[in-house]
Amino acid sequence: MLHSTDRILYVGTEDGLYLAEPDGKEYKSRPFALQGKGVLRSPVQIDRDNPRRIYAATSRCGMQRSKDGGESWHEINNGILYKETWCVVQHAQSGELFVGTGPSSVFKSADCGDSWTDCEKLRDLPETIDWTFPRPPHVSHVKGLALCPDDPSVILGAIEEGWIVRSQDGGKSWQNIKAGVEFDAHSVAVMPDNPAVVIATSGQGVYKSTNGGDSFIESSNGLDCRYMAQLVCHPARPKVLFSAAAAVPPPFWHRPEGAAAAFFRSDDQGESWRRLSGGLPEHFKAAPRATAGDPEEADAFFVGMTDGTIWLSENGGESFRPIVGGLPSVFSIRVAHP
Repeated sequence: MLHSTDRILYVGTEDGLYLAEPDGKEYKSRPFALQGKGVLRSPVQIDRDNPRRIYAATSRCGMQRSKDGGESWHEINNGILYKETWCVVQHAQSGELFVGTGPSSVFKSADCGDSWTDCEKLRDLPETIDWTFPRPPHVSHVKGLALCPDDPSVILGAIEEGWIVRSQDGGKSWQNIKAGVEFDAHSVAVMPDNPAVVIATSGQGVYKSTNGGDSFIESSNGLDCRYMAQLVCHPARPKVLFSAAAAVPPPFWHRPEGAAAAFFRSDDQGESWRRLSGGLPEHFKAAPRATAGDPEEADAFFVGMTDGTIWLSENGGESFRPIVGGLPSVFSIRVAHP
């Protein structure tokens, strides 16, 4: 693998950010930053203009920013109403940042996080009365955000639980998309080769739109586990998708049989899926919460598990090996080549 020796992983866990660096065939991990700030459920966002500027969404202390490659961090919550931040993304063209929170809200920044604008019309949607979450206090959150590569005004969000939301004017107005999609939405992605194709993962499988998110149809053929993590899609091979899933939702993961997780690949942009098994145990008790690709290697696929392990395939999913263990429960992974 050409770039594997200089690859590093920013690993979001239930207790802050860890750094994993190559050490032979495995990776050496260490606590890196933000311990005590809560869970990092979303991959850190490395700034498009300055790789030493990094943004992190924490569950207890809101948005955090580093200007020195992660050595020091500061809160950047000016304008953000809620400290429970779930996800952060940056548009590759405009450089604007978007953050999803719990309760379900979206905030955007045009100045590298110095200040944030409330996309408040999201909370005015009539369907919000139906939005919920299984655990008390039953308040929904924006679990995932996606941006249209060619149009900075298009924003899509996955509400857990509350279907898919979309703005086509940069967050000024919103619509709740329910047609054909599961209520318990986990992630949403716009395909890099065709912005009309939008794919959402959920607690009941995968759902695909071919009309920019106006409506969805189920696209779970071949998935025998359907409590999904997010999709991984490399721009160099946009038809190939990876994901991972548990067979049962979180309340059942603590039973003796565990999550019964599996990893999957699609070669037709989600129309069909096949289970991956090379190098993997017959039965996974842990659940997959984090999936990631490598921006420089289309065949690399990472999966982070609730038991603190990370698995890697460098051949498109044909075989896997464990590369990290002993971490707190893994929630997100960002792959970088400094």
